Amino acid sequence: MRERKETINIVTANVWGLVLLAVAAVAGTAYYIAVSRALGLGGLTRIHFGGEHLWSPLLWLAIYMAVMVAGIVAHELVHGITWAHYAKNGWKSISFGVMWKLLTPYCHCSEPLRVSHYRTGALMPLYVLGLLPLLVSPFVRSMEMCVFGMFFISAAAGDLMIVWRLRKEAPSSTVLDHPTEAGYLVYEQE
Repeated sequence: MRERKETINIVTANVWGLVLLAVAAVAGTAYYIAVSRALGLGGLTRIHFGGEHLWSPLLWLAIYMAVMVAGIVAHELVHGITWAHYAKNGWKSISFGVMWKLLTPYCHCSEPLRVSHYRTGALMPLYVLGLLPLLVSPFVRSMEMCVFGMFFISAAAGDLMIVWRLRKEAPSSTVLDHPTEAGYLVYEQE
């Protein structure tokens, strides 16, 4: 077997995340309005701060930030759940942490996975925390859920960069999450 390292630059991933956020904001808002109108629910709903007192917007902001932090934790947990499902040793192969230098949380799988399994684990937070809330939001009349989805679509920028690189890998190859960098090691048959 031959080993090859593939990594991404976290700063570049964060820049792409901002671009993806702008695209998701425009497309997500247009989707929300179009579906809401098609269902006869009107367009955008007003986000209410819960009152006219100064503390109300601050309380709303604190709650929103807490939900976003919980979503970031959930993002990594969804990676872990998916990869643990495919890993021979299950949860024993999964660890979590933060790259403090870049304030970037991560989930790490310590055993090689088939390319398709690694790809599935990389994309699952995009589906569960990004696309699903965004797609459901107009049906439950929640612009907040739509914004949550937009944010977590952009939070998957690094995952999308990894999956883009995986597109050229042979299905017979296995992928090991890189232990110290944002990326992976590929093991190819010689």
